[in-house]
Amino acid sequence: MADALALEAAGVFAVVLEGIPPAAGRAVTEALEVPTIGIGAGPDCDGQVLVFHDLVGLNPGPVPRFARRYADLLGQATAAVAAFAADVREGRFPGPEETYPEDAPSGSPA
Repeated sequence: MADALALEAAGVFAVVLEGIPPAAGRAVTEALEVPTIGIGAGPDCDGQVLVFHDLVGLNPGPVPRFARRYADLLGQATAAVAAFAADVREGRFPGPEETYPEDAPSGSPA
């Protein structure tokens, strides 16, 4: 609490509260005039933030207690890279639709 009040007195525009019990997040939020942004500090902060990679599931391994995965992009990205590699190895990529015809001007999109 003392650190948060000192930061506010120093002129900060907001304070990030990370990995603290909800009661502490609530107490600091109530004590400050500037907004609090919580990341694992309970629902009573003025705003919430999540690390993008945790939110969309780009990090392998366990998720921090305060994070929630809204997607599994790591699984999708891994599958996409594996499919691309298989297509290259099997000669399916690039195909005619990904190559320039002999009569097309250099750099032409067609």
